[in-house]
Amino acid sequence: MGSPTPIKARRVGADFISVRPIRVAGFVLAATLVTALSLMPALPAVAAPPPMLGGIDVSKWQGTIDWTKVRTSDVRFVIMRATKGVDEVDGSFAANQAGATANHVVVGAYHRATPSAKPGDAVAEADHFVATARNAAGDLVPSLDIEETGGLPPVKLQAWVRTWVERVRERIGVRPLVYASPYFWRVAMGDTQWFAQNGYAMWIAHWGVGVNGVDVPAAGWAGKDWTVWQYTNTGRVNGITTHVDRDHLNGTNLGRVRIARLNVTPSGGGSVSGARITCGGAATRCSRLANPGDQIVLTATPDPGATFLRWTGACAGTSPACTVTTLGSRTASAVFGYPVQVSVGGSGAGTVASSPGGASCATACSVVYPYGRPVTLTARPDSASGFGAWGGDCAGANPATTCVVPVTGPTSVSVRFDAAVELAEAGAGTRFAWARRADPRALGGSYLVERRPGASVSFGFRGGGVVVSTIAGPTMGRARISIDGTSRGTFDGYAATFRAGVLYRFVGLGGGSHEVTITALGTARTGSHGTQVGVDAIRSSGVLHVSPAPGPGTWGSVAASPATDGAYVASDIAGASVQLHFHGTGATWVTAFGPAMGRAQIWVDGRTVRTVGLYAPHVAFGRDITVSGLADRAHTIRIVVLGTHGGASRGSAVAVDGWIVR
Repeated sequence: MGSPTPIKARRVGADFISVRPIRVAGFVLAATLVTALSLMPALPAVAAPPPMLGGIDVSKWQGTIDWTKVRTSDVRFVIMRATKGVDEVDGSFAANQAGATANHVVVGAYHRATPSAKPGDAVAEADHFVATARNAAGDLVPSLDIEETGGLPPVKLQAWVRTWVERVRERIGVRPLVYASPYFWRVAMGDTQWFAQNGYAMWIAHWGVGVNGVDVPAAGWAGKDWTVWQYTNTGRVNGITTHVDRDHLNGTNLGRVRIARLNVTPSGGGSVSGARITCGGAATRCSRLANPGDQIVLTATPDPGATFLRWTGACAGTSPACTVTTLGSRTASAVFGYPVQVSVGGSGAGTVASSPGGASCATACSVVYPYGRPVTLTARPDSASGFGAWGGDCAGANPATTCVVPVTGPTSVSVRFDAAVELAEAGAGTRFAWARRADPRALGGSYLVERRPGASVSFGFRGGGVVVSTIAGPTMGRARISIDGTSRGTFDGYAATFRAGVLYRFVGLGGGSHEVTITALGTARTGSHGTQVGVDAIRSSGVLHVSPAPGPGTWGSVAASPATDGAYVASDIAGASVQLHFHGTGATWVTAFGPAMGRAQIWVDGRTVRTVGLYAPHVAFGRDITVSGLADRAHTIRIVVLGTHGGASRGSAVAVDGWIVR
């Protein structure tokens, strides 16, 4: 490094004379130490004792360096000259930096100081160095090589060096190493301890001594000892053809002299600030370089209406203040949150639950969730109520019983539960319909059909008589005919071949309005392949009504103790349907699941809303199907049997066990 002041040895007669050249106020002084060593051989090269890492410092005077060969030596770090004075750039700096980095040698940069009394000189040299060296995280901390006084007395030279190192620290946030020999520091720098006391480490230049003989000025650098030791200027290293300065790191942890990086990543809803670093708002991530081992205090500040929740990463806990020790790359994240306020009202009752958990409201609650996290709210009416509607930030949510809110600010949600009205499967507003099967052989091109015991269909008529036209065939069974609630007998619809227009006449009924009802018995004679009952037409008052529109009816009844009232109704004929006309905001179809259940379509106000499968490995009740979120007015829900099923089911039945209207 130019003209440092380590001990250099030359032979004089039978003795060795050690000379320390120093430059003070522009003059070269010499101090001579003579030791009688006439009978001793030349001193061997000083080896690097453990625990220390080997390094070098280089400049353009080493010429072209083969860094692939350097990497095969004990060299683990290199400090290379980047600049000198206010405008000189070392001609080998860029190549050395690229070559060493490519070969995984940790790099650092130094500046050769040329002090002067010119105003602003130290700042100009520091700015020139920072612009050229481009110090980065993972590099060695920058270094100042101070070997000449520029004519400045110790007090002014101290001020010059102090200005340079503090300017670099101001620019990049890292305290540089200070390079000097022991003699130069004591004489030219007045043996000041200010730099040691303010966290600046020492790169000592002292040649020709062992590690125990290193002379550390400034009271042993205020008791902190040296950090890097340049122990010779005549080293030999593979890949370098000239002599080269050799260095040791005091210890084996390069991390203590590598530039650290602190990253801060606050969530939305607040900011994080600390020395030379502030993040928040549009700046969702920021970072700074730092001296290794520094302790930086970070403070989390929530935005208005927000709450600081916790730290993650290099910080932990729920205190807004956190201290990070910078070593390597550290990342600290602050998590902020906003309250989600839920209120419950309406004529009914229920609760609102959240995922992630925290909210469970029967009247009102408020829970703070992390910024940006979607929160799913689920409305759960009690057994006597139904879901009405969402309000506030969940207004218009779909599907109706759930609402997802992204937490990006204070959030307010309301939910209304309506008192529920339970209806039996054939309660008010219900209308069952048998399936209508198209067949050109029927009188009107189609006929009505059902098969389960108890399934019925009714037709109103006027006059003293009525003719019921039925279907006969190989899958037909028995049915009962009633008029005005009185049984008029049964008929057997079995026939070897399909026949339409099988007539049953009833007369002497008297004038006025009457109702004829056909009820499937679910039985058939031996030889029949089914128990179906078909109705083709009704004739009354001299008018034939083909493919007639039925009146009240029902599907077949199935006994089941868990069902409401101990039974439910079901159909497995494709096209059979049941509809409920109601006034409210929603309705629940109370049904049954089981191993013989099939598929159905749900229609609301003339539009298909979904298809459901009712298969379950075991008979199960309580898995009701709800349509909600409707406008508070009259609606019609219609269930249509599809006559199909999933592969595991052994049947296609669709059940109705009741209704709940909200």
